[in-house]
Amino acid sequence: MSAPLREANSSSWAARNPTRSIIRPQTPPPQLTDAQKASRKIKRDQRVERTKRLHDAVAEYLDEQKTKIEALSRAHHVTPKQVNDIIGSQTHYRTSHKSQLMHALIHAKAKEVNADLPAGSRYSMAELREMVVTDPNTKNLTQERREAYITALEEHRERKVVGVWAHNLAAARDVVSTTDRIVKELDDLRVRTGVYGTLFIVRGHINDTIQSTMHSTDNSEDFWEDVYEHPMADFLRQYEQWACTQNQNLNERDSLGAVRKQVCKMILRGLVAMTGKKDITMNYSNYETSIVETYGVRLVGWPLGIKFVNPSNIGTVGDIRKLRDALKACTCYWAALSSAEVKTHASELDAHRSAGEAIRKPRKKCSDAGVPRKRKGGPSAGLGPSKRGKKNPAQPQEGPKSSEFVESSDEEGEAHE
Repeated sequence: MSAPLREANSSSWAARNPTRSIIRPQTPPPQLTDAQKASRKIKRDQRVERTKRLHDAVAEYLDEQKTKIEALSRAHHVTPKQVNDIIGSQTHYRTSHKSQLMHALIHAKAKEVNADLPAGSRYSMAELREMVVTDPNTKNLTQERREAYITALEEHRERKVVGVWAHNLAAARDVVSTTDRIVKELDDLRVRTGVYGTLFIVRGHINDTIQSTMHSTDNSEDFWEDVYEHPMADFLRQYEQWACTQNQNLNERDSLGAVRKQVCKMILRGLVAMTGKKDITMNYSNYETSIVETYGVRLVGWPLGIKFVNPSNIGTVGDIRKLRDALKACTCYWAALSSAEVKTHASELDAHRSAGEAIRKPRKKCSDAGVPRKRKGGPSAGLGPSKRGKKNPAQPQEGPKSSEFVESSDEEGEAHE
């Protein structure tokens, strides 16, 4: 996206991403009259009474069931738990939440009948379901029609998840709601596992109305003051300033150069975690020898159709995003080889070497190889070590001496190739 187009309107996140689908916030319903409020109160009281009667009936049933289970356990000389396990072995819950045809038909019917109706007068979910059940057009649908309805529903759900909010108020509400959910999950995780966690949420543009916030479990906030000697709020402020200066929309954040950097960092971070060597560097040209043979690890799940090269040399946005998504989803990951796999890999390399095949890619030769190069420091740099005398602390110490001319190597470093 060109800079003039983006700078034309930067008032909201949706304006800065005009190529993205927009999530339209729901229009608030009209104000209820006193008669409508009274009618709804009567319905609410009736619903509460029905719910109470249902709970009482279920409690009575459970008491009777408990008595019968105890009788069965005594009669068959088993524990009540065994009887409960037999009763509860049948489950009606699905392990995956796939889009159902009925939901897809209700979604299509809602778009058909509720599109032109104002908020407050649209058909409810129960009414829409009844329309679908009684509609003869929904009977005897072909497989293609069913798949089309389900696809439309899935696309609608996808837009609600990854679309951008139409204005700043809706975006700010989403941030508050989602942040509250994350904070609760983080606190519950701390209770279950004992982990420490810190959360920073900052706005991405100066025109956004999102309130930057932070959260830490237990005394995690002390970490920033103890280690960095600055309060946690200082890092939140600096993080917000940095984010606002980026001034990038979604397309710019997913540009070729940005994703290349992400992929390189993700691959190297995984390699460091797998080998435990913080100073290790990734070698793509001699990957089989410098990485697999030396450290006994392999990068598994590299996407098909993408050449195994340095991500900085991948030239299309689609390929680099595909690799990034695979690394994020952990379908492409580092794995340690077993002893047998290491031996097998070494044997294969030896077989290639015996056949005269080039295993390692030769390093590039310097253009001035074999030509003496003069070191910085002048001709007096190679006169040999001077006599040691009494050190004068007021004078700066000289560095080690080296020869004036050195023969250049025929090789150049290629650690990151």
